[in-house]
Amino acid sequence: MDIALLKTFLEVRKTRHFGKAAENLYLTQAAVSARILQLEQVLGVKLFTRGRNNIQLTREGERLVSHAETVLLAWSRARQDVALETSQSSQIHIGVRSGLWNVALQERLLRLHKQLPDVALRTEGHMPEVAITMLLNRTLDIAISYDPPNLPEFKLRALGELTLQLYSRERNTTVQAALAESYVYVDWGSAFARFHAKRFGEALAPVLRTNIGESACAFIRQCGGAAYLPPTVVRGHTRSLHLVADAPVFTRTVNAAYRSNSDRLELIEAVLDSFDGLKI
Repeated sequence: MDIALLKTFLEVRKTRHFGKAAENLYLTQAAVSARILQLEQVLGVKLFTRGRNNIQLTREGERLVSHAETVLLAWSRARQDVALETSQSSQIHIGVRSGLWNVALQERLLRLHKQLPDVALRTEGHMPEVAITMLLNRTLDIAISYDPPNLPEFKLRALGELTLQLYSRERNTTVQAALAESYVYVDWGSAFARFHAKRFGEALAPVLRTNIGESACAFIRQCGGAAYLPPTVVRGHTRSLHLVADAPVFTRTVNAAYRSNSDRLELIEAVLDSFDGLKI
């Protein structure tokens, strides 16, 4: 199948507009329509329902999205592997749980580059279920998370620890006061949700919900409030964000998952050596 057909499909799905998709792909609108029609003929299904200013995916189109993204990722990986510069012997693709990347991981990435300068690196943020699919499809070499998959195909390696503590813009505030005024709930996954509900109940009404720690940190510094954040995110903002004394602390082991039968196993282990002792 022509890769361009899948690219066009995903662009129309993103923009919900043939004209905008054509602009983004530097094509004519007629060419975009022709590609979608060709893809529909190849698959034998309708992918979009077309109305005036209202383009929606069909059920078949919805099912195609994840497959199209996987194929394009695999194709991108293949192109990069073939086109590696002569100074680079191989490539490692690292996926990190969305919201987890911060200065601590950035520092380890720089260390890794210095230790293995011949390795081309690629890092992306993914939700856990997406990372699992990519590991299974071999479009990802390593998935770093604190809620790792428990599948026989994967090896798990403990890299360090994630710590979440309650921080507020108010100095010397109580836990009750921090949760009562302008509280920001950061979605750190199902384990944190259970921890949070067990200790504080489910009646809290946060002013903001987000899965981006840096966003919560910036919001609190500007607007006030409190949130559970890793110390590494708060680092550099200790004059404006203060630890809430006596608030319960959430900790989880940060793990790396990778295929036990990977043809890059030795290189993967060498890469993970740079992340040992990680503190987030």
